[in-house]
Amino acid sequence: MRGRGYRAFTLIELLVVIAIIAILAAILFPVFAQVREAARATACLSNMRQIGSGIQMYVQDNDECLFFRSGSNPALTRANVATSGNALKWWNQVMPYIRNAAVFRCPSDAGPTPSADANGSLLIPRSYVANAAAESLSLAQVSNPTDTLVITEKWDRDAGGAAITDSWIEVFAGDFAPDPARPGHAFKVADRHHNGMNGAFLDGHAKWTSPDTVRRSRDLTGCSLIHSYPTPAMCDQSFPGCTSTGAANLCNTPEFFPY
Repeated sequence: MRGRGYRAFTLIELLVVIAIIAILAAILFPVFAQVREAARATACLSNMRQIGSGIQMYVQDNDECLFFRSGSNPALTRANVATSGNALKWWNQVMPYIRNAAVFRCPSDAGPTPSADANGSLLIPRSYVANAAAESLSLAQVSNPTDTLVITEKWDRDAGGAAITDSWIEVFAGDFAPDPARPGHAFKVADRHHNGMNGAFLDGHAKWTSPDTVRRSRDLTGCSLIHSYPTPAMCDQSFPGCTSTGAANLCNTPEFFPY
């Protein structure tokens, strides 16, 4: 009894099959990457919602006043309190209401800043920054809390490769400005989610927005709050003695000034 014969692939047929697989892979891999990034962006937005809820609880427990800026320069804070120590970092001020250090890391951030917990241990991987324009204000002082950006995302490194470890975003120092070394992106605000960023707002909600949208808004940048409640360094040119009068201060641009 003769055995059944089998026909092998020819070299041409094998090359055609490989070419088809390569074409399908080239089409599908970017789609898979976009799906993964969408999932990471959603997880980041969930982090922002948790931070927004924590901020709401913090405000209610602190005379309806937002957390203040901790640091060595009193010209940058509206708070009339001692402003030193790890426990006074903004993320540690809201940590009792969140109780999860992982919430401060964006899944799309490959290099979050190792930040100190209340005891000084670098145990908090931080991808987010607070908007200096809103610090230490009471709810009664903010007329538009739905457009008051409190927390947003920062780059892990600048265009030159240096680590960005900032705790606060400063519109008066040009942090929202376009980065000439990284065309299409902001200087320090990270738009890694489809050219946009997630943010938590003073009324507790969180949403995606773009740096361009922020730059065009007095409220989203915080310039309206800086104008109404200035400090010697956090100010526009209407404030006598303002030290932030250079071109980097977006609050002095013709779109925003004069009021």
